[in-house]
Amino acid sequence: MRIGFDASVIFSSQGGTGVYASQLLRALFECRPDWNFFPYVRRPEEALGLLEQWSTANVHLTVVTGSPNTWRVQARLPAQLRSDRIDVYHSFGYFLPLAWHGPKIVTIHDLNIYVHWRSWMRLNKVLNWADMALQTPLAMNVAHRIVTDSRFSRDSICTLMHVDPDKVVVIPLAPDPFFDGAATAADEAQVRALTSGAPFILSVGFLSPVKNLGLLIKAFAASGLAGSGAILVLAGSDQEGHADVLRATAMACGVSDQVLLPGFVSRELLRTLYRMCLVTVLPSYAEGFGLPAVEAMACGAPILAANRQSLPEVVGSAGLLFEPDDVAALAGLLRRMATDPELRLEIVRKVLARRALFSWKTAAENTANVYEAAALDFGRTR
Repeated sequence: MRIGFDASVIFSSQGGTGVYASQLLRALFECRPDWNFFPYVRRPEEALGLLEQWSTANVHLTVVTGSPNTWRVQARLPAQLRSDRIDVYHSFGYFLPLAWHGPKIVTIHDLNIYVHWRSWMRLNKVLNWADMALQTPLAMNVAHRIVTDSRFSRDSICTLMHVDPDKVVVIPLAPDPFFDGAATAADEAQVRALTSGAPFILSVGFLSPVKNLGLLIKAFAASGLAGSGAILVLAGSDQEGHADVLRATAMACGVSDQVLLPGFVSRELLRTLYRMCLVTVLPSYAEGFGLPAVEAMACGAPILAANRQSLPEVVGSAGLLFEPDDVAALAGLLRRMATDPELRLEIVRKVLARRALFSWKTAAENTANVYEAAALDFGRTR
């Protein structure tokens, strides 16, 4: 089979979409070595970067230029798909080339553009929101299969968008196997330098109102842990200009010196942060999956997660849940993680056991099965 993808999301997307694309592609290349894969990127420098990773004979990187991306996908990409004689095309997030009439797969990670639309109503986000809000239902309508990350997202897609459940396939994500490895002494030294050797609570993800990090800062302040020398590390890029809001919240709570915002961190440093933290906290209102949860599992970090959307499904018994508006509840859980070593050890055991449920090899096999089924159904209807 000849499978096409828009791999430009590896370079352009925030959060987990780029990780999803790069990890899934790598696993697909390995599990289907007899297939031919056509990842499409926007710029030559993107192709050069990926060629270093994907040098196998069955991977055919192609540059399809164009701006804005909607015009590129809808006007330029269909001709390239026809030229490459693509059997199945898979979009990793929301956008499908409507003018190409072969079997199409789209991954819809969540519907938060509709459910949490208010969080997009800012000058630097509203145009992206409008584009996605228009393109998503069109993509769902023409897709032969919709892939999503969790049962929660599948149910949302079927209920809110009136999609036939038989059209939607749940394929959970997984941590990069890199996170299963041990931290190096140099990386541990870097974390100690960052945190001044203090015990710390960790949250991972880009800084955004929907991530509910303000509640985490308030809970950290209410827990009293700052007074005992602990700090809070919020690791993630500030692409939405939200860091100043979080700093103001920390100052108002009297913990500005104990809240660190290091920005984007390398995966080497991130792995070490997971391995050395007291606990990893996911306070988000909205997650289609929650990759930091499974990354934390791979590193043996205990987890606290908001009881919202996909997080209870992903975390399972490997962590403790709290309501995302309950400062006191989260503050109490933070104190327990810092002061109850038996409870923490029990959660770590469950975390390590649950990690085995998530695999990119399994995700790739299941995704390849979706391609085969879509191609077969398309052939029957022609």
